[in-house]
Amino acid sequence: MFRLFYSLLHFYKKMELGNIIQGHWNEVIGRNKDISEQRLNICYSCPIYSTRLGGLCNNKLWLNPNTGDVSITKKEGYKNGCGCRLQAKTKLPNAVCPLGKW
Repeated sequence: MFRLFYSLLHFYKKMELGNIIQGHWNEVIGRNKDISEQRLNICYSCPIYSTRLGGLCNNKLWLNPNTGDVSITKKEGYKNGCGCRLQAKTKLPNAVCPLGKW
C-alpha cells in the first residue's frame, strides 16, 4: 500500500514539475499568447494578484469568491492563491485558476 502511495505521489510531483517547466518554456518561445493574454487580463484585476517576479498569484492571501473579501488568514469559504508565476502558468492550456476565474 505504501509503495503504491509513494509511486502516485512521485508521479504527481513529476507531472507538476513538468507543467511548470512547460509553462516557462511556452513563455520563452512565445507559445499560447492568445490564451495567456485573456487570462492575464483577468489576473490583473484580481485582488490577490501581486506584481512580484513579473506577476504572481499570491499564496499568502485568501479570497472569498462570492464577496471579493480578502484575508491574510484561512477562513471557511475562502480560496488560497496558488503562488504561481502567471506569465508561465497562463500559457498552459490545461492550467486553471485556483479561484475559478479561468
